[in-house]
Amino acid sequence: MKQWIFTIALSISLVCGQLEAAAGEYTIQKEQTGGTGQEPAGQGQAGQKQAGQEPAGLEQAGQKQAGQGQAARTENADFLKLYAQSAVLMDGSSGRILYGKGQDIIRPMASTTKIMTCILALELGNLDDKVTASSYAASQPKVHLGVRSGEEYRLEDLLYALMLESYNDAAVMIAENIGGSVEEFAALMNQKAEELGCTGSNFVNPSGLNDPEHYTTAYDMALIARAAMNYPEIVEIMGTRVYKIPPSQKAPEGQTVSPGHKMLKKNDAAFDSRVFGGKTGFTSLAGNTLVTYAKKDDMTLIAVILNGHQTHYTDTKKLLDFGFSRFQSMKLTDYEGSLVPENHLTYSDSRTDQSLLLLNQNSRIVLPKEADLSAVVPIVSYDETSLTPSGTVVTVNYLYGERTVGHAWITPNPAVRSRLTRSAVPEGLSDQAAPGGRFRMNLSRGWLLAAGASAALAAVACGILFFLKRQKIREARAAAVRKHRREQWMQESGCSAEEFEALLAKRKGSSGKKRRH
Repeated sequence: MKQWIFTIALSISLVCGQLEAAAGEYTIQKEQTGGTGQEPAGQGQAGQKQAGQEPAGLEQAGQKQAGQGQAARTENADFLKLYAQSAVLMDGSSGRILYGKGQDIIRPMASTTKIMTCILALELGNLDDKVTASSYAASQPKVHLGVRSGEEYRLEDLLYALMLESYNDAAVMIAENIGGSVEEFAALMNQKAEELGCTGSNFVNPSGLNDPEHYTTAYDMALIARAAMNYPEIVEIMGTRVYKIPPSQKAPEGQTVSPGHKMLKKNDAAFDSRVFGGKTGFTSLAGNTLVTYAKKDDMTLIAVILNGHQTHYTDTKKLLDFGFSRFQSMKLTDYEGSLVPENHLTYSDSRTDQSLLLLNQNSRIVLPKEADLSAVVPIVSYDETSLTPSGTVVTVNYLYGERTVGHAWITPNPAVRSRLTRSAVPEGLSDQAAPGGRFRMNLSRGWLLAAGASAALAAVACGILFFLKRQKIREARAAAVRKHRREQWMQESGCSAEEFEALLAKRKGSSGKKRRH
């Protein structure tokens, strides 16, 4: 018991000690007050933001406050001079916000909604699923595929129509197939948004058509866009230049779809060779909305524009130019001598001197190109997020000043994994801080056993919670499907709701009598 208590106490002391050691001011984006580059509230800053308000500590001028009219503009307030009301530039690997303007202000999102629709379709559906168009799906306004009630499409074909041409009827067909109804699917969308850490978003439909209760923030949309990169199917769809939809009643010879994002089109003036995907959007309420994925060398950026004014492509180019010119993405395995704790936070096996824990190869941080590596401070954490890779036992969060700039994920070494369950007499523990945040931790197998047991218990608890949540989703989906089928039967049979309820009550009564006998 003492061993367990000491292990917990050690973890707390390490975290507290490293937090106190974090120092310095990150000034790269404080040339002007427009793009501060600060972390959103709830992501390392004190003071949780309220929906529709500016995050605490951000001195961003030229932005629209919640409940106010047109914002008063301060001369040279935004050094990038973006016309969009809200914008975010995020590093795709670390999740680091490199630039933010009105990033936490609630706004309509238009068809960028469909990124979330696509995520849920891949999570809860199958690409070969047959999806039948309802009369409601067939009634959706332009832009649409032109489906007819009763027509059948493969889910995969609908996803291409959804993401490339932004067809609204395809979105409704997907929603009804996955959730049973648009309303139930919207509930699933909100649940997923919460899992991703979105605090300023609400979904009521799968397409993004105008609705005062359908909104997001630029920061939330960046979180959703980053999550989408975890699905290879989405990346492939977004990168497709031409796709052929099979024949239908409207198009007996099939229908060709291509991306609406102009930065993907080689013959368009907005073309950018760094861009490999994205999603467009426009409604009368939302204005121009745009999500863009771009890559140069080893760095992937996500740019989000909300409430643009026909300058969403030029604004996006400014964001990408700024990100690629001012920042660098660093693979932690290339900097084991300076950025990674010695020996990958090695818990040594005294007999073989093999590392029991290894660094995830995808671990990266993003820093200003002129940054001093000695100012980077690692903080050990045992917390998990929705984006933490499976199998992670320890996360090292990297701070530059007060900002989190990346993560190192520590996983068991498969070569010696069996030894994690072996007991041993504790041989002691040493912790030594070094300049630049370097430190070394050596734990005996006994201490590792205690830590491993704690991690196992936490994993079991997380597994139970995940199962219960997933079961809830499945139950909601099944209920929605039953409701949808009931409505279809009533429509086809001409039975009214009152007649159906009377019939149901009669059947229940008959069933009760049979059971009593």
